[in-house]
Amino acid sequence: MPDILGQGGDREPRRWPRLAAAIAVLVLAAVVIVLHLPHGRRAPASPRPALTADPAPLPVSGPVAVGLAREPSGISGPTRPWAASLRLPVTGAQPAWFWPATGRTEPIRGLPPDPSGYQFNRVGGGWAVQAVSGTRPGCGNCAGPPLPVYFLADQARAATPVGLANEVAPGASGTLWLTSYAAGADLSSTAGLAREVRVTGAPAGAQLRLPAGYLIDRATDRGLLLAAAAQGPGAASFELWDPATSRAGRAFTGVVAASAGEIAWTPRCAAVCQVQVLDLGTGRQTTVTLPGVSSAASGAFSPDGSLLALEVSFYNGGDGGQLATQLDVASAASGRVTVVPGSWVSSDALAGFGWPAAGNTLIAELSFTTTVQVASWQPGTARLAVAAIRPGQNSASLIVG
Repeated sequence: MPDILGQGGDREPRRWPRLAAAIAVLVLAAVVIVLHLPHGRRAPASPRPALTADPAPLPVSGPVAVGLAREPSGISGPTRPWAASLRLPVTGAQPAWFWPATGRTEPIRGLPPDPSGYQFNRVGGGWAVQAVSGTRPGCGNCAGPPLPVYFLADQARAATPVGLANEVAPGASGTLWLTSYAAGADLSSTAGLAREVRVTGAPAGAQLRLPAGYLIDRATDRGLLLAAAAQGPGAASFELWDPATSRAGRAFTGVVAASAGEIAWTPRCAAVCQVQVLDLGTGRQTTVTLPGVSSAASGAFSPDGSLLALEVSFYNGGDGGQLATQLDVASAASGRVTVVPGSWVSSDALAGFGWPAAGNTLIAELSFTTTVQVASWQPGTARLAVAAIRPGQNSASLIVG
């Protein structure tokens, strides 16, 4: 689920999912959701038992009232079939495509085996892919050596090389932003060198120097959304930066989702918590009011920007003292909220969510005590499609956003 999960996923600086796969045995590892990607934040995933897809879907239940605990054994109830054409990447030492409808897997060509695995970042029409190896030496916020970047199109069987970089971010129109640093440089005080490139690797603009201490979260229609490389306590800080004038514009705190044309963030809560959605093209701002005693932990815009999926956390509602979580989908134009059916779980069960397909299909990965499940939902439907994942022999992670 940036991110799906995005973006979605959570949103701390550098959100990237983590994964691995084998043809005979599809394996799954813990997805570390960093709240606020805005899309991604590059942190290697913590390993968890590998998983194999079970093509038989498990049932899904409807929403549970706030404050009622549920057994952490999976979602249950009536389901609907998976779309046969939907496939998701699974990353790890040798990434693969995974079809939830059947459990079929197929290796992704063009990516050399890497024992540390790969991380995927959702970009226009596919994913930017980069190996996890080459950790930053010396300090926790230092740059390692630049690594190869690949582009994997939504329907491609093979990834193609794009260039070398330390950091990768989505462009505003199907391009990528590649940022490089000298090995060992302290990202909190160093200015990175960034270049926009096409998915073929051809330059789309001149190289530029970023403000010291900032990383590109993503490009928008109104400039680059930058995130501080070293975030302090409290809500993460971001700012729009115009590369043509090298001037900073509007600043944001608590960004939970961003796209080329929209930014969503959480202002300080009053009587109820809200999410503000800004249309960068028109300047229109929409308020999304969250239900009950809750707050938004992370979010992801749909591919067309019309919908915003939100991980909404409730207090005193989860199993074993954990927060409870449900997925809500808000209209970016009106702020009207729809609860995704069957998505009420303990906060530690939601591993990721997002919109990895071209259409408005929301995908979520859920990890329970006895099973791991992947679920999909489309606006207007009352049921989820659900596939169970059972333990395998390797470790990996599913890309859901």
